[in-house]
Amino acid sequence: MLTARRLRKRCQEVVRGLRLPDPFSVPALCDAISAQRGRTLYLHPLEKPAGVPDMPCGMWVATDVADHVFFEQQTSTFHQEHIILHELGHMICGHTLPMLGEQIDPADGPELVQQALLRTSYNTRQEQEAELVATLILERGQQINGEPVTESDRRLGKALGFDQ
Repeated sequence: MLTARRLRKRCQEVVRGLRLPDPFSVPALCDAISAQRGRTLYLHPLEKPAGVPDMPCGMWVATDVADHVFFEQQTSTFHQEHIILHELGHMICGHTLPMLGEQIDPADGPELVQQALLRTSYNTRQEQEAELVATLILERGQQINGEPVTESDRRLGKALGFDQ
């Protein structure tokens, strides 16, 4: 089991190993990760249908040739960028969906894929890592751009369970 301290240390090491663009921006980071992975990374605004409360605000779908990141469009630019960084965090950490292997019966495939992609909870290790990596990237990006980490940023991190 990964303790909060070990999780934070692992995520800090992952983010420390990244070459962030200077000046930092989320689109520039997407371009850098796309080049590093040798595959196109597409960003898709996601319109949440009305009446679907458990719909995720973001998701990453990897195909054989490209990565697709879907993000909520009915929110602030800051939140959109955080969602994108969360999904990039899954890529950077090498996360996979273990239930989606060769053992899937083609008849059950669509339902399993839908269940896997509709993760809305942060209680799994992968979700916690992706969330913390997103937060740490934003912090480093602010430092690169000469923007101080604000008290509201710290409160948001604390609310998400990532005390400094």
